[in-house]
Amino acid sequence: MPEEKPSLKASPPRRAGRWPAALWAPLTPYRLTFRILGIPIIAVAAVFIYSAIQARLVLPECDSASARRTLSDVFDQLKLTPLKFEPIKTVSSTKDEVMCNATLPLPDGGTIVADYRFYWRDGKAQMQYSVTRKAPGGA
Repeated sequence: MPEEKPSLKASPPRRAGRWPAALWAPLTPYRLTFRILGIPIIAVAAVFIYSAIQARLVLPECDSASARRTLSDVFDQLKLTPLKFEPIKTVSSTKDEVMCNATLPLPDGGTIVADYRFYWRDGKAQMQYSVTRKAPGGA
């Protein structure tokens, strides 16, 4: 019987993994710079976009920065300057309305009692308020 000779056909090379070798090549300076700077910049931009969208979808909370800014503008129009913006209480909160109450001290010893609410009108957050000034001594 004749001896069998081993086949000389070359088998296809085996790949070590799923990813081509080009992905494992050393990073070029441009790609490295993008990964170091670009990815964090994109993440920060996403946070800013999310906060802008959230402001359009959710009413502000009673003690949020935007509510304090709005109250400050109201007090400036009324020529009132409270010493501090505390304590601010949430009276009730739903998806469509947030009701708040604040009793704020004045420099002369009096207080400002502000009842305000945030609500939706025509797809925009609106504020309605009532401000009462109490004289020093609670009279």
